Amino acid sequence: MRKLPLSLLLLLGVSFAGTQEPSAFGAGNLDSPEPYGLSEDERHILKNRRAIEALQKALLKQQQTVQQNREHIDGLQSIIEGWNSRIREFERSITQIDDLNRSVADLQAKTEILSKTQNENFEQIRTVLQELGTLIDSINEKYVDKERFNRLESAFLEFKEAYESFVKRADLSSKSNAEIFKEAKKLFRKKSYSEAKRYFSYLIKNHYKPATSNYYLGEISYLSGRYKDAIAYYKRSASLYDKSSFMPTLLLHTAISLQRIGDKEQAKQFYNSLISLYPKSKAAAVAKKNLSKL
Repeated sequence: MRKLPLSLLLLLGVSFAGTQEPSAFGAGNLDSPEPYGLSEDERHILKNRRAIEALQKALLKQQQTVQQNREHIDGLQSIIEGWNSRIREFERSITQIDDLNRSVADLQAKTEILSKTQNENFEQIRTVLQELGTLIDSINEKYVDKERFNRLESAFLEFKEAYESFVKRADLSSKSNAEIFKEAKKLFRKKSYSEAKRYFSYLIKNHYKPATSNYYLGEISYLSGRYKDAIAYYKRSASLYDKSSFMPTLLLHTAISLQRIGDKEQAKQFYNSLISLYPKSKAAAVAKKNLSKL
């Protein structure tokens, strides 16, 4: 057998070493991004490692989700605490209103007592003034001018008369219910709504013409732009007596009030009821016109 030259053998050895080195470099390295040349155990280890890494990623993502939910819950708790604070403030406001109502009732009672006492005091003061005038006439006029005193007494008497008139108007117990009702309607026609409201409210407490009085209170609220109050008064009036002459107006103003607070469906029902029950009334004509615009 022919022997190869030594130089050729050396060249082949170098070439063989150069071709074999890449296949062996990194073989069995589990930390390599793309490991190769792994044994069966190493492949199992690599598979488990990748499974663990996947679980770690999933766990991290779950933790992030939990943190986000916790932040959302904290935000909701802050909102709930804010609402609870508002509710407590509202409850305190209601308590203050109750206290104020009691204070008003006490003040009204004290005012009645004061008015009675004042009437007696006025008479005593007038008597004293008259005596004082007589006394002043008997002394030197340079100390007190008679004309000036007369003006003072006249002004005082005018004040007393005005005060007595106010007390008389404020105290309705001295009048009959019929007189109060007559004056209440007169005040309503004069557009003295605040005073008229007091009269009609007094009549309702005395159970005198409650249906009509509630109707007028509804009209006062309606004309004052308090539509929810108007609806409540109209409803009370109609429940007491639904055959009165003012029923067409009551139904019309109820419908308009409902329309103005945004309840169009209820407004339509009242317009239709008015047209059906009182087809020839002026209120029905207005109802048809308003209904066509809804």
